[in-house]
Amino acid sequence: MPLSSKLFALSLALLLAACATTDQDFNKNVAEANFKLGIGYMQSGHYDVATEKLLKSLQFDDTNPETHNALAVLYEEVREYGPAETHYKRAIDLKPDYALAKINYARFLCNHEPARIPEGESEFQKIAADSANAGVTAADAYVGLAGCARKRDDAVQAEALLRKALESNPKNTAALYELAQISQNQNKTLSARAFLQRYHAQTQPTPQSLALGVLIETAPDGDPQLRREYTKLLRSQFPNTDETRRLNKPE
Repeated sequence: MPLSSKLFALSLALLLAACATTDQDFNKNVAEANFKLGIGYMQSGHYDVATEKLLKSLQFDDTNPETHNALAVLYEEVREYGPAETHYKRAIDLKPDYALAKINYARFLCNHEPARIPEGESEFQKIAADSANAGVTAADAYVGLAGCARKRDDAVQAEALLRKALESNPKNTAALYELAQISQNQNKTLSARAFLQRYHAQTQPTPQSLALGVLIETAPDGDPQLRREYTKLLRSQFPNTDETRRLNKPE
């Protein structure tokens, strides 16, 4: 082949490769933009628009496990359980070590499929036992197992699993919050207060956590000053929530 022909062929190949790369980058950028928009709309409660954006993201990149996981969470939130399971499985197929999707899927099985609770528990146990999932992920798995235990009305095992979660990660906020709730239900005010204070030391207060604080300190052995502080924070930071409306409702 003449040199000029070789150079032409090489130039054409490079041009085609550049075009392919540009197209690929374009698709990735569009997919990422729609993914971020979808997450934003999810967080603000605009689920219809969020679904549209996440599906649009998958049109441009069907291989992103994070998008499939987000869409699964969204479908689960709006009670479309068939599509939710499909996207959870797709996320895990794309990224077999995707611990968050595995945890979400196991929780999904326990929460929405009573006959599949043992399957969900099995998935959580695998996550907790995997040395690659040590630390925070293992703690999250124990919290998930506690949720499965509650679905089986086994409160004793649920509490034991939550305490095991704290052994794995003493800063796990989900375990701290749920143990505060359990202690409050058992009229163990000092224990409930301690768990809730540890929770607030790790994360910002929520309407639910502040309302729980009010409830804990309303007990006969509660702290009136703490109750007033929780009440003030709830009313000032979250004035339009159900928790504040219940607090303001005359008895």
